Amino acid sequence: MKLNKFKTIAPAAALLLSASLSSCMADLDKGNIDPNVDATPNITGLYSKCYAGLIMEGNDGNADFTIDDNGKSTLLRNIYNFNELPTDESICWWSDGGMTEISYNQFRPDNETLKYLYKRMMSNISYENHFLSLDAAKEDKTKYAEVRVIRAYHYLLMLDFWGDPVFTDKISAEMPRQAHTYNANFDASKTYTRAEFLQMGREFLFNWVKDELLAAEPDLLEAKPETDSDADYGRIDKGTCWLLLSRLYLNAGTYLNNDGQNNPYWKEARDYAENVIEKFPLFDDSKISSEAKARGYKPYDLLFMGDNGSNGASCEAILPLMQDGNKTQGWGGSAFFIASSIDDKSRTVTGQTLATTFTNWSGMRVRPSFLTKFTTNPKNFEGKTAEQIRAMGIDDRAMIWGVGHTLDLGNNDAFKPGLTVVKWNNNYSNGGTPHDAEKVDTDFFLFRVAEAYLNAAEAEMHLNGENSAKAKGWIDALRNRAHADLHASYTLNDVLDERARELYCEGFRRTDLIRFDQFGGSQATYNWEYKGGNKKGTTFDKKYNVYPLPSDEMRLNPNLTQIDGYYEVKN
Repeated sequence: MKLNKFKTIAPAAALLLSASLSSCMADLDKGNIDPNVDATPNITGLYSKCYAGLIMEGNDGNADFTIDDNGKSTLLRNIYNFNELPTDESICWWSDGGMTEISYNQFRPDNETLKYLYKRMMSNISYENHFLSLDAAKEDKTKYAEVRVIRAYHYLLMLDFWGDPVFTDKISAEMPRQAHTYNANFDASKTYTRAEFLQMGREFLFNWVKDELLAAEPDLLEAKPETDSDADYGRIDKGTCWLLLSRLYLNAGTYLNNDGQNNPYWKEARDYAENVIEKFPLFDDSKISSEAKARGYKPYDLLFMGDNGSNGASCEAILPLMQDGNKTQGWGGSAFFIASSIDDKSRTVTGQTLATTFTNWSGMRVRPSFLTKFTTNPKNFEGKTAEQIRAMGIDDRAMIWGVGHTLDLGNNDAFKPGLTVVKWNNNYSNGGTPHDAEKVDTDFFLFRVAEAYLNAAEAEMHLNGENSAKAKGWIDALRNRAHADLHASYTLNDVLDERARELYCEGFRRTDLIRFDQFGGSQATYNWEYKGGNKKGTTFDKKYNVYPLPSDEMRLNPNLTQIDGYYEVKN
């Protein structure tokens, strides 16, 4: 689906990182920040660009690289594409860009959207490397540490998506090499299989990301919840670093042993998650305003609304990415999460419009298997408004629209087959008016404390058994917030399902399924509709738990060896 008519996009220079920094964002327009053009750029502009790369297109209203549609270039949008579309949580009927192949677990090196993900990653890393290479940047230890964390996050994503991508931590004219070549055990004189390259690349990146985060942590701001009126709202603090470390350690089994359950770092995953839990509270019934309650809202709703930076919900935002309908206009951030799953008929759980006229995307739907996380009979959701589904009193997190839609996905060739998500919207919980009728104000909480609760519970069960009272307490806290029934006990599989209910469509599901050995491979017992391209679902090779390097990169860089499981691309 092309959105070429939406090309008038405000510069990313307007990105409001925080109240104290907002006046500096215009510095993105003052002097070039491209390392290929200017080796001594405006430091504040380059620092701001490193943050902007997490959610925006480019600093001139266009993408940072050649692309037919600027919105397709954004990081958040592509995290969704590659961590949600291949799973039970989402499916897309758009055919352009290879979206169907992604939804069907049919990954190819020449997939157009895969190329955009890779280019966005490398573009962002180039800006981060440039900032970190400058002596002037080192004068502010806190900002320097923040950018180190941003770069480590990108390499964590690279580790998760590819395992053995190119690696470069400095500005250089040399053709980049793959991660495996930096592994201390790599011997260039020896012959290796591609599987061995992949594992060496994974090991190197795991340790590199870990060391970067540990090194940055002492110089970061102290961890504390904030609102969008606070000076440092939107800046990385120690909480961000702890949650990233917890996420890295939680998936160490996947990265180090190709087995998500064979993990030597469960304790570290739990301990860093607990650090986050101690500093950031859940936004629950005790914190929601009487005004929001009177309008029919529940705490979970406010996390994804247009005023989520000021309505109290940001107390659990570890790293909010700020959006403003006047100043941060783009099609790959929060606008994508709202518009991609709705049409002009969709309504919120309180019966409101989505508070944006940008409603004609009509692409993403959920698969019936996902709905079983909320109900034993998903047919009950068919033909229902989100408000009617909420009235069933099952779970506040079931923010699903069923009117005009069928449960069955049919041939996946239209929007109406399949129910849709109305989790994000641009409404204000106090009834206020958004800044723009089309563009959205909804901040995107890239990391939030609920993940820490779930990380801690999972790791605790591995350490002390599924009957752990601590693990139960963390899960109960989330279910209490969602007004869902509590269980007498929980299993590890319950944790996986709880992650689906709490974090759906936020970019976790593929990674979670891989960690539980339920994505690729004959050992995976869980099938969902169109898994492997089969309408009833079928298994596919475990090799495809990672993505191939894009064909363009293979042709341009003679240093690259294709990821194990995929065909070679000849130069």
